[in-house]
Amino acid sequence: MEGQNGMNGELLYTRNPRHFRILWAVAYIVIFILLIAGLYAAASRIRTHTLPVGSIELSVPYSKYAVGETVTFSIKNNFNSQAYVTNSCPAEPLAVYRQDGSKWVRIHDQASEGDCPDEQRQVGIPAGGTTNGNFAAWPNLFSQPGKYRIVAYVQHYNALPYQEIEIIARPATSANQTPTQQSTSGTTSPSIQTQPTENEPYDN
Repeated sequence: MEGQNGMNGELLYTRNPRHFRILWAVAYIVIFILLIAGLYAAASRIRTHTLPVGSIELSVPYSKYAVGETVTFSIKNNFNSQAYVTNSCPAEPLAVYRQDGSKWVRIHDQASEGDCPDEQRQVGIPAGGTTNGNFAAWPNLFSQPGKYRIVAYVQHYNALPYQEIEIIARPATSANQTPTQQSTSGTTSPSIQTQPTENEPYDN
C-alpha cells in the first residue's frame, strides 16, 4: 500500500510539475516572511532597551544669595523618556558641596519629620518636563558665607549636572535704620554645567 501511495505521488508530480513548484515557492515565501518578522521583533526589543539620548539640566535662578535666603533650583529632563530623581527626605534633595581651600567637601542637613510626609521616593520627570525644588527645609546647608556646588544625581544618567553659587554675608544695618529685605545679589542665571561621573564633583 505504501509503495502504491508513493507511486501515485510520483505520478502526480510527473503529471503536474508546475503545480508542485508553485506550492514549494509559496512555502518558501511564507517561511521567509516569518523569518523577517522574527528578526524585526528582536530588533524592536533591542531598540527599546537602548538608553535614550538626551541630557539633564540643573539650574538655579541666581549666582549669589545672602545668608538666610532660600536657594531654589530646577531640573529639566531633555530626554525623550521619563527620568527619575531619588527623594532622600529628610536628607537634602540634591547633593551640596562647600569649597574648603582647593577641595569640595560634601555637607549634610536634616529636615524635620513634618517636612516630608508621605512623599514618593522616586520623583519622575516626564520627557521635556521640569521639576522645581528648594532648600527651605535645610537652612544649615548655606548658613555660612562661601562658595557652594549643588549636584543632581539622576538615575541612569552618566553625567553630574551641577551649579556653583556664592553665599554672602548680610550687610550690617545701623541701629537707626529700619531693616529692609535683602535682595539677591545675583540677577542672571549661571550657565548650565555638567560633569562626567568619572570625575567626582568635589575634584577641581
